[in-house]
Amino acid sequence: MPYPRARREKDSREDPVLTEAMRRIAASLILVFLLPAPGQALVSTNVPLDHWSYQAVDKLANYGLIDSAMLTVKPISRVEMARHIERATQSLSQMKDPPQVLSSIVDRLTEEFKGDLILIGALDGAYSESFVKPVEDPYVKFLHADRDAGLENVRGDTFESGSNYRAGFASRIKLWERAAFYLHPEFRTASDDGDNDVRLIEGYGKVQGGPLEVQVGKDSLWWGPGYRGSMLMSNNARPLTMVKVTNPQPIQLPWLLRSLGPFRAQWFLSELEEDRVIPEAMLSGIRVSFKPLAVWEVGFSRVFMFGGRGMPSVDLFDYAELALAMSNQEKDNQIAGFDTSVLFPLADIPYCGALPLRSVKLYIDAAGEDEAGGIPSNWGMLGGVQFNDLLKTGRTDLRVEYADNHVSGKPNVFYNHSLYQSGYTYRGRVMGHYMGTDSRDVFAQLSHYLTDDIVIHLSFDRLTHNLSVPDHPRVDIYQCDLTTFSWPNWQIAAGYRYEDGKGEGYEDNHIFQVRLIRDF
Repeated sequence: MPYPRARREKDSREDPVLTEAMRRIAASLILVFLLPAPGQALVSTNVPLDHWSYQAVDKLANYGLIDSAMLTVKPISRVEMARHIERATQSLSQMKDPPQVLSSIVDRLTEEFKGDLILIGALDGAYSESFVKPVEDPYVKFLHADRDAGLENVRGDTFESGSNYRAGFASRIKLWERAAFYLHPEFRTASDDGDNDVRLIEGYGKVQGGPLEVQVGKDSLWWGPGYRGSMLMSNNARPLTMVKVTNPQPIQLPWLLRSLGPFRAQWFLSELEEDRVIPEAMLSGIRVSFKPLAVWEVGFSRVFMFGGRGMPSVDLFDYAELALAMSNQEKDNQIAGFDTSVLFPLADIPYCGALPLRSVKLYIDAAGEDEAGGIPSNWGMLGGVQFNDLLKTGRTDLRVEYADNHVSGKPNVFYNHSLYQSGYTYRGRVMGHYMGTDSRDVFAQLSHYLTDDIVIHLSFDRLTHNLSVPDHPRVDIYQCDLTTFSWPNWQIAAGYRYEDGKGEGYEDNHIFQVRLIRDF
């Protein structure tokens, strides 16, 4: 397994609901957010983080078909996804002899988000202001592992040795273009585990007023340009029960700030689980991102853990000090950082047009655990490079990503805290990069469309722990994933993964999984 296995939890333990402290702070801030926000709204549910459309839209954006995409704050709404598809369709129609695989991707996205494209006027057709879709994208999943497996970025799911089974679906409701609701239940069982478990994976409601929307319930967050991980917020842990305020569609700021380009912001407030050193600690975060150029995006993020049982209560004034980093950091846990990504279209760079690839994307995501002189210190970082459209056939992409949060002379400082000793975790899983503390991760992935409807991903990941000690346990992960859309209304994905463990606590593991999704 790639990192120490999270402790198993009792199936009967419920996720926390909104407490009185959360309600007081959230209600005050939501009034501030929504009072100046009249106007039309196009509310829609979010696209789940594991949905295939994110990789598809990212591929189209890196090809140069979508210059407005801001994908460093996820999940995005279905309406925003539809806007990206509309832009890609327009760009593709203006190209001379585009690769057929790109047309197939756009057609598949258009069919998947047809209702949302009609809603924004990109397609002709009738739509209803209110609807109930009780069953959407039902799926079954089978995973077999030689040993217990704690896979990364699967919303905190853990798998027993032997055969594991999952089955679920989504439900969506929309009311009068102002409110939307989403439910994702899942049935879980394992061959050597007699306890069957039905769990609400995600479930929330949202309302929108003008450019802002308020969401309440369980959902995952992903902040930053990373693919394999994110320094602050990822779907490695279970979805948080939270209040979230965001502008789902980028907006243009007025006056001098207009030069910053399209702008997105997000704020959330959550309560962590009871079973930790300081029970029911609060977690909140703020992120802003800008796109000054069509090829350049910049983001700034902060998260802070505070309060909890046995700690002083926090009122709105205290919360403002936390949000502005004016508090005593010995009594709260704060992590802050920045990220940036730049796309280089090689055809626009002198002497580079003859190279056998279309574009190169560079990105970095850095965060500091502590503060020194008013700025973050004790940094961890993630960096990546993406080679898009190798050989210029539209079929092949290569990504290399490196992450490291080892702080010299300060072992295990990242994702840990002297007071909040359960660390930056939720139900035993790190909420940021899955590698954990004092670790390094090197990842490479080659993606290739064998046909217009079949894509293969070949990847290698070397994860090294305990960098502050002479002997570093590590695991090398070799993985092959194949996804096909060849059958109408069906998505079939299969994968094999071999984990080559070296060092104390690590053993080899063979993992095979297959997933079937019915689209209707």
